[in-house]
Amino acid sequence: MKNVLFVCTGNTCRSPMAQGILEKIAFDRRLPIRTDSAGLSTKSGQPVSENAVAVCKEIGVDISRYRTTNVRDLDLSTYDAIFTMTTRHKSALVALGANPYKISVLDTEEGGVPDPYGGDIVVYRQCRDMIKDAVENALKEI
Repeated sequence: MKNVLFVCTGNTCRSPMAQGILEKIAFDRRLPIRTDSAGLSTKSGQPVSENAVAVCKEIGVDISRYRTTNVRDLDLSTYDAIFTMTTRHKSALVALGANPYKISVLDTEEGGVPDPYGGDIVVYRQCRDMIKDAVENALKEI
């Protein structure tokens, strides 16, 4: 079983979408992968954004039960792979003591995944699709 963590800033949009998308892929393909998500600047226990829930539901991914987790509440050494949304997130995790060799920024044409927070549903769909493509590519590293 591989343990995978996705990290963003608030853990309300990008990383929960990535977690849900990878969970669905792993379930559908019967891959031995367990996923989590966390944020660098969040309070644990908050709901994810309504737009993130809505756009994931459109592709058969249910993240409505997810709650935010502060990355400091996790033991980062238990993860086989950690994917961040930006290089800034990666640097912050390294500063917290995470193994830099286990951390990758999700690969997109933009060099990471821009934050959709505050955007409309169209912005969230674009973000979801970018994450979905990047997660498919990330499977090669897991």
